[in-house]
Amino acid sequence: MLSSRNYMIAKSSLSRATAAPTLSVLSSASGIPHGSSSLLRDHGDGNFHKQQKRSFLGIVHAIDKRVYRWAKGVLPPISKTENIALGCGTIGFDRDIFGGSPSLQKLIDTYQPKLTPEEESFLANQVTRLCSLLSDHDVVTKKDFTKEAWDYMRDEKFFGMKIPKEWGGLGFSTQAVSAVLAKLATQCFDANATVAVPNSLGPGELLVRYGTPEQKEYFLPRLANGTLIPCFGLTGPHSGSDATSLIGSHCVVQKHPKTGELGVVATFKKRYITLAPVAGVVGLGLNLQDPDGLLGGEGEEGFTVALLERGHEGLRMGPRHIPLSAAFMNGTVEGEDVWIPMTSILGGQSRCGFGWNMFVECLAEGRGVSLPAGSIGAARSVVAGVGAYSRVRKQFRVPIAEFGGIQEAMAKAGSDGLITIAGGDVMNAIVDNHEAPMVISSVMKQNCTERGRRIV
Repeated sequence: MLSSRNYMIAKSSLSRATAAPTLSVLSSASGIPHGSSSLLRDHGDGNFHKQQKRSFLGIVHAIDKRVYRWAKGVLPPISKTENIALGCGTIGFDRDIFGGSPSLQKLIDTYQPKLTPEEESFLANQVTRLCSLLSDHDVVTKKDFTKEAWDYMRDEKFFGMKIPKEWGGLGFSTQAVSAVLAKLATQCFDANATVAVPNSLGPGELLVRYGTPEQKEYFLPRLANGTLIPCFGLTGPHSGSDATSLIGSHCVVQKHPKTGELGVVATFKKRYITLAPVAGVVGLGLNLQDPDGLLGGEGEEGFTVALLERGHEGLRMGPRHIPLSAAFMNGTVEGEDVWIPMTSILGGQSRCGFGWNMFVECLAEGRGVSLPAGSIGAARSVVAGVGAYSRVRKQFRVPIAEFGGIQEAMAKAGSDGLITIAGGDVMNAIVDNHEAPMVISSVMKQNCTERGRRIV
């Protein structure tokens, strides 16, 4: 017969032996949070009770989950437009950057910025000739180019550099367009802005990608040879350039009261539209509504782009703005209850509500290429000019280039300039690689324009 003490020892050993596999099963099924440990103990009633001990990482994990749930409830939901924006464009080298494994060799192997012989010839001849026709002082003073300069830009297809050759354009690469804009910026920044818009934010690029065959056949040759100078009407007095609001620029799907033709009736008020005073066609950003369901499933409500020629009934293009005393053409585009047939919607009825996709994907060209090209031009002209002046200007018989403060400022300007040029080369090569890098283009716009500002 076992003593009371020996009996308790035997019972304890037996309990541990039989409970070991049971503990394993119970632990795996107990839903114990990640980062915590758990003990199952017999409290003397024959039942095992779970006693959880949470580690430090487990506590952090639990707090993170609670904070995330709180933030999710506080933040507004992602709108349909924001979802579209997030889904637009492509991901390339930025994937490697945000993944923490960028490879310089991969960057060099994948993207190679270069010009064709035709593009190099254009840069050396036509662009140089146009620069000789531009006096920055006269342009700033008279707030316009000479007729000879306007005609030369049209005749040499400066407004159709990105339009394919099959439609009468030059079919240049993004690298070539950037090089042209940068060189023009060194001579006359107003010429840079004038040439940049038709080759980036103008409806030419939108037509190439999304236009109907009839729209391409009519507009693209005229845009290429300068018969029609384009502009893009987005900015409004109450919403700025925010394509998600378009306050005061709306249209409603209706049938024409006489012909029964399906179209839209639009009211819009645009401001600061580059090239509007001289433009022959405007790409108009509108918020389309279809309260009566007349679209019938072909197209949808939302941001829509319409193409209107100057002279369209009810369309007013003017008067001219002169913001910051800049000489490039800038003005208003307005209209009330303007009838627009579906044939004038960019891409036709099926592209109603598709304007945000068009705008965001093509915007990479404008903000990631054209604006940095202006900064590159500023860097080259300012750094070269100020650097040369600092060598000939003397103080106490010593060139001011020898002064530490001057050297520091010039070093910062030079480094910002080189970074801007390098960034421009990479961005141009990415776009020429048939990518639409939304993140990189946004970074390029902000970073290069800020560096350009610092240089100046």
